[in-house]
Amino acid sequence: MEKINFLVIGIDGACWPLISELIDSGKLPNIKNLRENGVWGDMKSCIPPITCPAWKCYSTGKNPGKLGVFWWEYLDIKNKKSIIPNSRSFDSKEVWDYLNDKGYKTGIIGMPTTFPPKKVNGFMISGAPGAENKDYTYPSELEKELEEKFEYNPNPNIFSVLSPTETENREKIISESLKHIESNFKISEYLYDTKKPDFLQVCTFTINGPIQHFFYNDDPTIKAWEIVDKYIGRLKDRFDYILIHSDHGTSPMIKQFFINAWLKKEGYLFNKKNIGDIFTKLGIHKINKIIDKLNLSDFLWNFNITRSITRFVPDKHGLFGETEGTAIFQMVDWDKTKIVGSAQGPLYVNDSIMTEDEINNLKEEIITKLESFKDPETGKNPIKKVYRSEEIYSGKYAKKGPDLVALDSDEYHNKGGIGIDTLFSKSLWKGNNALYGMYLISGDGIKKGKKIDIDIYDLAPTILHIFNIPIPIDMDGKVIKGGFEGKLFSRRIIFQDDQTQTEKRLIKDIIKKRRIRDDG
Repeated sequence: MEKINFLVIGIDGACWPLISELIDSGKLPNIKNLRENGVWGDMKSCIPPITCPAWKCYSTGKNPGKLGVFWWEYLDIKNKKSIIPNSRSFDSKEVWDYLNDKGYKTGIIGMPTTFPPKKVNGFMISGAPGAENKDYTYPSELEKELEEKFEYNPNPNIFSVLSPTETENREKIISESLKHIESNFKISEYLYDTKKPDFLQVCTFTINGPIQHFFYNDDPTIKAWEIVDKYIGRLKDRFDYILIHSDHGTSPMIKQFFINAWLKKEGYLFNKKNIGDIFTKLGIHKINKIIDKLNLSDFLWNFNITRSITRFVPDKHGLFGETEGTAIFQMVDWDKTKIVGSAQGPLYVNDSIMTEDEINNLKEEIITKLESFKDPETGKNPIKKVYRSEEIYSGKYAKKGPDLVALDSDEYHNKGGIGIDTLFSKSLWKGNNALYGMYLISGDGIKKGKKIDIDIYDLAPTILHIFNIPIPIDMDGKVIKGGFEGKLFSRRIIFQDDQTQTEKRLIKDIIKKRRIRDDG
């Protein structure tokens, strides 16, 4: 077992277009230094490019069809159920599991999609969004230690509760977000010094959640990145290798698009009358003012509580929150509706009322219409491309996923929008999720200043290669071998084959087609 100290810094929504100006102006000297002395580039995320499941696509090296999770919510159309996944929903080992198997000690701090935490050789602190404020650490006694020493809150979920339109809320969003970023890095320093992991992963969701989404490249974003850069400077000399990466990128946006309103307008989706209509007409959205008067905001910062409420109570626009599956199953007339959508892309066909030929024709029709549909005000397409499931997913869970995925154009954010008729509206967001994020990796045997673009799936096998650990054959990613020199480049890539005999017969064909990424 080689002695290696490896630091991974995960930054939700990070991308080079957003921070290049900061680097050039000298505001991020440590990131600039690492980029000049390492391999870096754009990183294509999963489709759709969303926090869940993108972080697991990174840590497993696999596409969602092999993991069983495709988005924040799964719509079981057959059984009319809305399913919200957690960390246990993903069917795969992660990079730290393979490191643990070889005797390496690992620490994971703040990564989304890790609640509830799982047992590792080391420690795990679940990250926002999704982490609850209790039972969020492994080992369990670490929770008390963090709260006593740092007054730590794993999930200050201001993102779901507050809007930046009022000065008081704006300042709270900024201060709490910056505080959370700083807390995660302070804890990473403390736990590295006291626990001595060989592999340390520290993530921050609040850079993209409240900061970049609400403010894009304004001053709050600059302050957030300056905090990150400061701690990179404090941490980097303790490690042999440093990887900085995101789960997806962020782009400037102008509008919200409501795909279910579009499906309704085109005659594919039909609503039925229900109590939600009454709530909307009565102005039940005023519940937010009641919450403020009763000082319940802190209580509602709990991600899962907030999410549950937004699935039943519409806001002032009639929206039920991005995970609106419960509202969909209550409000849709399933005897007539052919297809429904979730926010940010997934589309599900109601195959109980159509033949296979009708379903295929429907998919083709939706693809053609959505890809050609333009915002009449701007002349731009709110949807960049519509994918068939089989184009982007493979593996034993691929058929469980959505039938189609509508990828947002950079300037438009698809909000779903069940129960309303408006196709477009202005957004509080200034930054939208984008397909291309970023990465950079620096250390002994890594080429200097070389740009290589990669997929998110390439990060896990590359980490294992640096640790000289065989790459699992079912990973979709490839080692970024073109970025290596010396001993790292010359190492023979060995695939770990622990499959069944039936799978082994198929693996021979996979190995023939397998290509190690080598752009150098």
